Amino acid sequence: MSSLPPRARICLPPVLQADFEAVAKECPHPAWEKLQRRGRHFVIATNDLADLEEVADWARAALAEPPRPLTKAERQGYQAVVARTAQWCVLEPLGPCHFIASGWRPQRLQQTKVVSGKGAVVNDKQG
Repeated sequence: MSSLPPRARICLPPVLQADFEAVAKECPHPAWEKLQRRGRHFVIATNDLADLEEVADWARAALAEPPRPLTKAERQGYQAVVARTAQWCVLEPLGPCHFIASGWRPQRLQQTKVVSGKGAVVNDKQG
């Protein structure tokens, strides 16, 4: 078995493009430097747990304390980012609107609903 962490690929929906591009300009975190455009979608490919934590924390904070009223598509986009990140790593809540990634999952979770409306991980079972 390899001791290297997996290479996670997190797709960010195009409906959130303005939001994550603004964060990428303001935030010096290396996760945002790994953002690549693939067709109309944007992907962060990484094997660094801190990058996944940054992306999940950004999405959950936007769900818990939105910078403006979110449309249904934006809310679903943020929920999808949290869910896609939770498939790869264990996300522990830190207060009402933040996450800490506590480790890699031994096996990636199946794609099912894993987050609530406010971005809390609700289905943390292996598929």
